[in-house]
Order: sequence, then structure tokens, then C-alpha cells
Amino acid sequence: MAGLKYYERTKLLIELIEKEKTGSPRELANRLGVKERMVYRILDDLRLIVNEEIIFCKESKSYIFSKKNG
Repeated sequence: MAGLKYYERTKLLIELIEKEKTGSPRELANRLGVKERMVYRILDDLRLIVNEEIIFCKESKSYIFSKKNG
């Protein structure tokens, strides 16, 4: 059951990143119902499986996908 929750949170995170609506790590943790440290863990896992970088954009105050160089 824990795997399903993790999958659902990861799926929601991807949707929020695509919409550039994640907010700060603390706000994102509140949205996902996890601690801020878990947000960083999910982001680290996600970075291993997507072909794009995930960075925090200060202008939009959101995580965004950015094409990898090279």
C-alpha cells in the first residue's frame, strides 16, 4: 500500500511541475502530505527516471523541467 501512495504523490508532483505550480519545498510538502525531506527524496528519485533536469525557478517560485545539456 505504501508503494501506491508514493506513486500517487510522484504522479501529482509531475503534474504540478508541468503546470509550474509546486510552490516552495515547504508548500509542496504540505500539498503532498509529507515532510519536506520526503519532497527532496521524491525529487531525487524522479531525476533518475526523467530525461529532463528538475530545477527550482525563483521567478515562478516553482520546480520546473529543464532540458538536459548534452
